[in-house]
Amino acid sequence: MAQLPVSSKPARSRTLILSLVAATIIWLFNELNKDGYTLRVPYPVKISYNDSLYIPIHPLPQSANAIIKGSGWTLLRKSIAFTVPPVTYVIENPLATNSINTSALAAAMNEQVKDVDITHVELDKNRIDFEERVVKTSILKVDSLGLNLFPKFVVSSLINLRPNKVTFEGPASLVNDIADTLIVKVPAQKIRGNYDEELPIRYPQSPLL
Repeated sequence: MAQLPVSSKPARSRTLILSLVAATIIWLFNELNKDGYTLRVPYPVKISYNDSLYIPIHPLPQSANAIIKGSGWTLLRKSIAFTVPPVTYVIENPLATNSINTSALAAAMNEQVKDVDITHVELDKNRIDFEERVVKTSILKVDSLGLNLFPKFVVSSLINLRPNKVTFEGPASLVNDIADTLIVKVPAQKIRGNYDEELPIRYPQSPLL
């Protein structure tokens, strides 16, 4: 009967691989237990101010990049799911404020998140600009001298414009430039009868108005 040689190399290989895996896991667990790791995460921000008196003329930041410091295990959990409510940053005097104090913002974040340390905060755009919010009402008036009537036709009654005024609200630099009286032009040509149409109002076009 022939005898087949038996080798112990595969068994030794498996033992070596298992030993390496076990050593790697032990090393990883030891590293994750250590402190001093940092992680960059997006952090939602809510800018609070008196919006009845002031208006931002540029979009305000809605998030910031927070550098958090903590143990490996904690940061591992944060990297998988970092969900926090927006931190509130209060601006008491918007007209005298042109930037966000990132140190104060980091302090507010640290008050909200207790298991890590927010070392510093970065903003893509840190400049903010506010203006006083103002309201102004302008009178609407038809450009009667510019009416294009059919020959021998005249305006025989008072021109009724509805509404006869319009109210604007927005930053002072835009609203204050709007005239007290806005002239409304009638684009129709050779009018020969009653005219009842919607007319455009010309004023500075801005998403802030």
